[in-house]
Amino acid sequence: MIFMLSDSKKAARTIEETYILSGLDCPDCAMKVEKAIQKMPGVKDVSVNFAASNIHIKYDPRSSSTADIFSKIRGFGYEVGSPEDVRRSVFRIKGLDCPDCAMKLQKKIAGLSGVVSAELVYETAKLTVNHHEEVIPLPNLKKAVSASGYRAESEDIRKTKPSTRPFWISNKRSLTVIASAIPLAAGGLVEFIAGQSFISTALLSVAILIAGYRPAKSSIFSLKSLVFDMNVLMTLAVIGAIVIGQWIEAATVMFLYSLGTMLEAYTMDKTRHAIHRLLEIAPNEATVKHGHDFKVLPVEDICIGDIVIVRPGERIPVDGEIIFGQSSVNQSTITGESLPVLKNTGEQVFAGTLNLDGYLEIKTRKLYKDTTLSHIIHLVEDAQAKKASSQRFIDRFSRYYTPAVISAAFLIAIFPPLFGEPFATWFYRALVLLVISCPCALVISTPVSITSAIGAASRNGILIKGGAYLEAVGNLSAVVFDKTGTLTSGRLSVTDVIPLNGYSDADIIKITASIEQKSGHPLSDAIVDYAKDTGIEFAAVHNFKSLPGLGLQADIDGITYYVGNQRLFQNNNLADPEVDPLIFALQREGKTTFLVGTNEKLLGIVAVADKLREGARETINHLNNMGISNIVMLTGDNADTAKEIASQVGIRDYRANLLPKDKVDAIEEIISQYGPVAMIGDGVNDAPAISRANVGIAMGAIGSDI
Repeated sequence: MIFMLSDSKKAARTIEETYILSGLDCPDCAMKVEKAIQKMPGVKDVSVNFAASNIHIKYDPRSSSTADIFSKIRGFGYEVGSPEDVRRSVFRIKGLDCPDCAMKLQKKIAGLSGVVSAELVYETAKLTVNHHEEVIPLPNLKKAVSASGYRAESEDIRKTKPSTRPFWISNKRSLTVIASAIPLAAGGLVEFIAGQSFISTALLSVAILIAGYRPAKSSIFSLKSLVFDMNVLMTLAVIGAIVIGQWIEAATVMFLYSLGTMLEAYTMDKTRHAIHRLLEIAPNEATVKHGHDFKVLPVEDICIGDIVIVRPGERIPVDGEIIFGQSSVNQSTITGESLPVLKNTGEQVFAGTLNLDGYLEIKTRKLYKDTTLSHIIHLVEDAQAKKASSQRFIDRFSRYYTPAVISAAFLIAIFPPLFGEPFATWFYRALVLLVISCPCALVISTPVSITSAIGAASRNGILIKGGAYLEAVGNLSAVVFDKTGTLTSGRLSVTDVIPLNGYSDADIIKITASIEQKSGHPLSDAIVDYAKDTGIEFAAVHNFKSLPGLGLQADIDGITYYVGNQRLFQNNNLADPEVDPLIFALQREGKTTFLVGTNEKLLGIVAVADKLREGARETINHLNNMGISNIVMLTGDNADTAKEIASQVGIRDYRANLLPKDKVDAIEEIISQYGPVAMIGDGVNDAPAISRANVGIAMGAIGSDI
């Protein structure tokens, strides 16, 4: 219960309260309650939120009491309570393989006594229920789901592992399609050779029974719930075709319908499995320090305030603050930054990022379920839920179309015979109307053409999730690109070698690459690869030492060399004011610089950068020529790097220093500004933005399936 007193507590005349409503199942009901409460004496303002199933009231307690308000609400047949009385339970639904099923199950759960609201997102099979625990406890909710033919598992997405069995074996729809294909093919062949006969009819009947069992069962459940969906119309159309003797048409239509729903279920199965693969980025266990003792614990058992130990080369298991040590951390999975970031004591780190070269002690700031990585998962699911309303056209269409067709067929069968027309003739015509009114263009024809397009794209290395996304591309007003791994190659390359004090390019690369090959740092790979490509031989290295946060140290031919950042050489009193402007200029171009030197002098500078992907500029030009001029680049990198890449590729609008949530906000802003948007990216950090966009396009790289 929320109380807000105006002016002073002593002279309170208006109270604001928010209550949960139970049993609210339509916007009209919400409006009816709102108008009734508004008319009560002393009520200054009232708002019923149908989506949130709550009522917010501002009233004078001297004129109307809460008992009066509750009595009025209960008079309409609804229950009322405070937010503290309501429990939020989240489930993963097993066996959910069509949007119709999700809609009907959601409606059933939402209508249960004690349930305040229920939302089932088909794309993720996630059911969220707000309910009164004392009225309908958790086991009863699971039983209600089981009674509908599904299984509800309380959400612990890390522990709920996807089945390792192939979809084609584990999914009932795929087995149905395979089993019905055999008698359909045999019956069709017999009818083609010998015409319609008892054998062909028997074979086609078997195909209809196998392929039509699930749609028929679903249609019965739909009719009980007074929901007229595509299953109802398909079932009636097949029955009508059978009555007028069109067995081959009945069997083919039902088989293709089952095939379409099976392919849709397969796509959703892959989407849900991708969520589980996302969680594999973060470790399942962590080393926790208690005094002088160390203990390995599952990440879900780690509490806020626990000290976690992370060694070089390990992934960070929690969101937290470094309390000891410093290291370079590759946090591209979270922020999309192309280069590792130096992290010192007092700075924040994220679960799922990679500790490269230093020992760290991290104080846990968030439980594993609240980490940034977990938040990314929920962002993806929320973005999919936001799009659901635009993806339900078929459901809304069939909700009105199906009753209209059935009513028309009924009138055709009944009215003409009342005026002396032969009943058999008009009954036949009513069945014909029922069969031809089945919207095959939506149910069968369109999926066939879409499948053809998707097949052609897949042969060219493009995987398309569904036909709706193909159609949506034609309506785009803006295109948004991620930077790292999308417009750029995602791999660092040597761009500049600047020798100093009489040394040559070859000398600098030989020394740097020989030392760097001992390191596992991503920056090292760029220099080692460059040395190999240019044919430079490596020198023997002795006494190699990593200097966390600074660089590397090693001996070559008895001389100690250093490779690292400016701070390393400042600590050795080798900073050169004349070199600083050169380093600054390289960094302004989005490049990362190494200094190479000894205890006595600087030998040179090596710069690396993430290079522009081949064809990136041509792609931007092509989009402009197509009339898409609203092109935006989003990146987690710094503003200087973003500006440089944007200018190289020809993009005027860019936004830098963005976290995954910031990218989602940017997508929503761009949608409101321009209209339908496509987001092109790769990696985990782009997943929420890609999912939120009208069309999401993932590059083929690590995390792209997410």
